[in-house]
Amino acid sequence: MWWLKTPIPGVVWCNCPHMPGYDGISVEDLTKAEYEGRDRMMKLFHYVRENMPGFEKADMLGAAEQVGVRTTRMLRGEYVVTVDDVVNRRYFADTVCRGRDYYTPYRALLPTKVEQLIVAGRHYSAEPDAQKRSREIPPCMVQGEAAGVAASLALQGDSLLRDVDATKIQKIMRAQGADPGDIPSANATGVEELAASA
Repeated sequence: MWWLKTPIPGVVWCNCPHMPGYDGISVEDLTKAEYEGRDRMMKLFHYVRENMPGFEKADMLGAAEQVGVRTTRMLRGEYVVTVDDVVNRRYFADTVCRGRDYYTPYRALLPTKVEQLIVAGRHYSAEPDAQKRSREIPPCMVQGEAAGVAASLALQGDSLLRDVDATKIQKIMRAQGADPGDIPSANATGVEELAASA
C-alpha cells in the first residue's frame, strides 16, 4: 500500500492492496480478486480511520471500478529487454522509448512469429522483472506513439514493420514533440560499444 497527495486539500489517494497469486486472464480468478480486493480495501479503510492520527473523520470518496491487473501475457519479441538492461541503463541504437532509467528498443515491440503486428505498453518483450519498471502510463504512451509512427511508415513504404528504420521513427517522434530516447542520457551504458561498431 502506498499513499499519494492529490491537488485537493484533505484528499489522499491510496494504491492497495497487492494480491499475488491470481491469474489475470481467468474470469474466475478475476471475480475472486474483486471480492477479496474490496474486502481488504474496506478493512484497510477502517484500520486507517481507527489507528492513524488525522484520519479519524476520513471518508472513502471512491474506488476503482475493477481490480487492476499488472501482468498477464507478454510478447516474445525480436529483442527481450532484460533486468540487466534496465539496471545498467543500456542504450540501444533503435531506442524508441526512454523511461526514468531505461531504454526500450524498437525490436522489443515486434513479435518474432507474427508479421505486421506491433505492440506497446505492458505487453512488450521483456523479462517480467524488467517489465515491472516500464508498465507505467508515460512509457506506455511513448511506446504507443512509436508503434503508431512505425505503422504509418510501414504503410507509406509498403514494407514490413520489422523493416522500418528506427531512426525515421525517432525523427518523426521528435518532430511531434515526443522524446523517443534517441539521445542517451549521461548515465546510459552501451553508447561506446554502439559508436565503435558504427
